[in-house]
Amino acid sequence: MTRRTVRIAMNGVTGRMGYRQHLVRSILAIREQGGLDLGGGEVLWPEPVLVGRRAHALEELAARHGLTEWSTDLDAVLADDTVEIYFDAQVTSARVESVKKAVAAGKHIYTEKPTATDVEGALDLARLAREAGIKHGVVQDKIFLPGLRKLKRLIDGGFFGEILSIRGSSATGSSRVTGRRPSAPRGTTARRTAAASSSTCSRTGSTCSTSCSAGSPP
Repeated sequence: MTRRTVRIAMNGVTGRMGYRQHLVRSILAIREQGGLDLGGGEVLWPEPVLVGRRAHALEELAARHGLTEWSTDLDAVLADDTVEIYFDAQVTSARVESVKKAVAAGKHIYTEKPTATDVEGALDLARLAREAGIKHGVVQDKIFLPGLRKLKRLIDGGFFGEILSIRGSSATGSSRVTGRRPSAPRGTTARRTAAASSSTCSRTGSTCSTSCSAGSPP
């Protein structure tokens, strides 16, 4: 079995999301399983290089998980040719400048969302990455959750009729976005409201990520 090591600069791992979701539950979990089997006798072994502003926090994390590499100097890490990938889980306001540096250094990019604080900033990063010819991606795990995929199937199938408002919630917070369309005639199934939440569907009795406010199933 041949092991290929990939060094990943992980910026922002002292934060909750960067630490829990990306370092512990992703990179370290892969290492605990012996690496990622690529087939053909080759295993991919991720080697994180922890990056952040607080030296004592980085040192403590590295010691806790048996890691050896950490730095508060992002420029020095990006100048290291053995580092192939740059991952960013910093606060959004600090992300654009760091990702631009990583793109300029020729690193492949994987970053938390949102990539910037405004649309133009996000589009600028996408253009730079495309022009540099590097691989780049944004964390979009939530849109692939089973509940949200089921919700999309119901919407695409016309189960709710015309949606007048939606409310989304998660363990980290909630938000409400309301959009109005021209009113449909009274008595039609078009005047329905869909609320997105983890619950038991009042129509089908099954547990999913949707609850329906009115009307009978189609």
